[in-house]
Amino acid sequence: MMARTRTYADRVNVIKMIKIDGKWPFAPVIEHNGKIVRDHVLVNGKDEHHPEGRYYLEWYEDGKKRRQPIEKFEEAVPAARAKFIELQARKAGILVELPKLQIRPAPPAPAPGLVAAEQPDPSRLTMVVAIDRYLEFCKKQRSLRTFRTYRPALQNYFLNSFTKTYVDEVDRDDILRYIGYCFDHGLAARSVYDKVVTVLTLLKRHGHKKLIESSDWPDYVETIRPVYEPEEIHSMLRVATPIEALLIKFFLTSGFRNRETRFLSWYDLDFRNSLARVTSKPIWKFNPKNYEERVVPLPTAMIEQLQQLKEERGASAADLVFPNTVGKPDTLHLEIIKKVAWRAKLNCGQCVSERGFKCAQGPYCERIFLHKFRHTFATQHLRDGIDIRTLQNWMGHRSIKSTMVYLKGIQSRDALAKVNAGTLAAFVA
Repeated sequence: MMARTRTYADRVNVIKMIKIDGKWPFAPVIEHNGKIVRDHVLVNGKDEHHPEGRYYLEWYEDGKKRRQPIEKFEEAVPAARAKFIELQARKAGILVELPKLQIRPAPPAPAPGLVAAEQPDPSRLTMVVAIDRYLEFCKKQRSLRTFRTYRPALQNYFLNSFTKTYVDEVDRDDILRYIGYCFDHGLAARSVYDKVVTVLTLLKRHGHKKLIESSDWPDYVETIRPVYEPEEIHSMLRVATPIEALLIKFFLTSGFRNRETRFLSWYDLDFRNSLARVTSKPIWKFNPKNYEERVVPLPTAMIEQLQQLKEERGASAADLVFPNTVGKPDTLHLEIIKKVAWRAKLNCGQCVSERGFKCAQGPYCERIFLHKFRHTFATQHLRDGIDIRTLQNWMGHRSIKSTMVYLKGIQSRDALAKVNAGTLAAFVA
């Protein structure tokens, strides 16, 4: 059966506001085998996939076209049927007049296949435009990862939950509705928390501050950061090649993030003072997180091994320290570490990756990841007595709270001795 546009008795239609060439027109949704096809609309007679935007009901009433936003895709069909029944009941005079929805009349009907959106008030900033501008800023001024994280949070989740038009209309209820929308779509509390931060950051740029109360924030469990145990590190180093071992040692002793290590050049290493720097690399379009360069001290043995590698390669200052085979930034550091862990028999044997790969059958263990070296770096330095402010600078954390999470995994050197000498231990002696 061919897909077609969804219409209810030619009176109540389901349409979607989509983005085309920087504009947000309305388009009819597609039906297949009696069901609406999610994110598929008819544009100029063609079936197109548009995950962005929001669904609406559309109908004629008193000779004028009306539209009503729908918060969830799953509510589209029931809402359209309910609206049709309501209109028929009114026509028959058997329904008491209900309060009018605050829906503005639509402009005259445009060409078939594409319904033009209502013209916004030019003196006010629409939420759609505000989000587009902010994402364009993030694309130019933030990392690609940040842009890709913010885009769905704003375009998919927030726009689909926002039932108003303009930025100046935002209030606390809109944020609470957004939180509920995220939870309704199966997001975990920590993910919802992060998405709320993203939305509030955008709104703060437009003068909206303290939109929600402290009790409104999603609650989530702050977990203890996992670390590599000494025996795990030794096992990996035993089976690693010299360059793999050096990569592991650098991640472990520098606390560098993945991208910071990927774009590390020989220029960033101070062999005389045993330091490693995080600096911008315009040629690779790399900027440090929070746009703050920093310096981290390395163990003398680490800096000596790196200096030996540089001499063996005859590398110049601009060359990357851990490149791929053609001298460019290596995006496979994670895969390298997972293969080393697989050879060292460190896989848990129980987890399955998002793509269905089982860690019992290959280098796919979810317990092995690069950021775990950073966790180990922070936790072990705190155990060794490094003060938290110094560690904050080494980690490149803007807020001390980000560093303080590592205190949960700290155990003082004499804690075990005190436990063994305590009263409770006597019961199990």
